[in-house]
Amino acid sequence: MFVTALHKFRTGSLRIIVLALFLSILGHLILFFGIPFISFSNSPELPDDLIIKTELRIEPPKKIQMSKAPKKRIPTTNQQALTTTPNSSVGEQGVDGSQRGTPFKLPESGIIYYDSYVDGQKYQTGEIDWITEGNNYRLYVNIPYAFVGPFIFESRGSVDAYGISPAIYWSQRGDRPPRYSRFDRDEKGGGQMYFSEKPDFSPPIIPGTQDRFSLMFQLAALLNGDSKIDEAGSLRAIPVVDYNTLEIWQFKSYGETTSEDIPSLGKAVNRHYALMQRESDPYKRQVDIWLAKDLEWLPGRIRSVESNGRVLELVFKQKNPVQK
Repeated sequence: MFVTALHKFRTGSLRIIVLALFLSILGHLILFFGIPFISFSNSPELPDDLIIKTELRIEPPKKIQMSKAPKKRIPTTNQQALTTTPNSSVGEQGVDGSQRGTPFKLPESGIIYYDSYVDGQKYQTGEIDWITEGNNYRLYVNIPYAFVGPFIFESRGSVDAYGISPAIYWSQRGDRPPRYSRFDRDEKGGGQMYFSEKPDFSPPIIPGTQDRFSLMFQLAALLNGDSKIDEAGSLRAIPVVDYNTLEIWQFKSYGETTSEDIPSLGKAVNRHYALMQRESDPYKRQVDIWLAKDLEWLPGRIRSVESNGRVLELVFKQKNPVQK
């Protein structure tokens, strides 16, 4: 009986020691890395100038006119990564050279690295691959996070009469199954949307519709075509697809400013866009985008404040050419 009691005591003590060790390690990990995607904050309050209090008039989408640029070949490894997408046979970048519209020029291909932050805590380096070849583009985003694995996003498509035209957009967090949104477009830029999250929901596509990441490169191409657009205080409406929605996002422009909002570029010319929210809608997320003139207006900083108060941020670190 004594032996049995001694064995139970030793077993219990060992469990306590193991539990204490586990809690100690977990505490140090939380201290240094935080708890990814868990936040105890309340929904943040938006600045009054980013709240839509009246119904805004939505202008119809405008067609684009491609700026002339010499063709550049992409190395074989990247050519294999690109898939054939709609409009791939309609001339260079899918737009008839005689089409008149808003000036438009795609940024050059490149691998862009970003410092990633969660609630101000620096994590590993994030990466955005922006690759164009003729009429096709591929946009791949990899944001690493401790414990839960990387956040991966990918957008593929072409360029149509209204600019960047995604054909497929998918995302995946860690080991979770990927979620996708498919654009079944017609020759006029319309068509139907299909969502893996909502198989029975297939809203009509509005010409010019973007996904959450392609919209930044659409803005960059518009600014490359004409940097005088979107003066301070102006609003730009963009149809945007998320995991299971298609909504009109209204972005407020703060105009062209010289600032140090992108620290690695020092004092540089940037464009800041902020997503506006309707007063009657529940808070979803606040998105701020800083586009850098020195990077052909590619995103130099991206900040998203989620509904739970968690702040996710990417800050430009460096840009490399596409590897041969």
